[in-house]
Amino acid sequence: MLVGDEKIERFDAAGIDPIWRTDYVPAVPNSGVVSDTVGFPDPGGVWVIGWVLEPGRIGDSDNGIVVMDDEDPGFHRTDSVDVHVLLEGSLVLELDDGVEIELNPGDTVVVNGNRHRWHNRGEGTARAVVTICGASRNDRQEN
Repeated sequence: MLVGDEKIERFDAAGIDPIWRTDYVPAVPNSGVVSDTVGFPDPGGVWVIGWVLEPGRIGDSDNGIVVMDDEDPGFHRTDSVDVHVLLEGSLVLELDDGVEIELNPGDTVVVNGNRHRWHNRGEGTARAVVTICGASRNDRQEN
């Protein structure tokens, strides 16, 4: 079932193209109409976005969606489980313990609420589709 066939507009938030959203546990079929809400979904909610990171950048935009670490640019964590599928370019996912994971087109990684940051060390724009599943934790971060 195709629920939509329309051009989407980028949010003012840097590099985020909204594709589909529900703020509660989805029932199907579901149109997933994207509201003007910018932010991670509450537990049970789902947000599907396109995400773009330009070459030579780290993902440190203060886009009002995540709280960045002031002392370590780009590092952040979210109360979500995020499934990233890289479509174009290359990305490096840096974890809190210094481990770096290089992603190339077709690679998938799940970020499970841990502290991390993104790098585009490549020569081209990196484009990914990200499915964000709202989660809960004992020390939930509030914006």
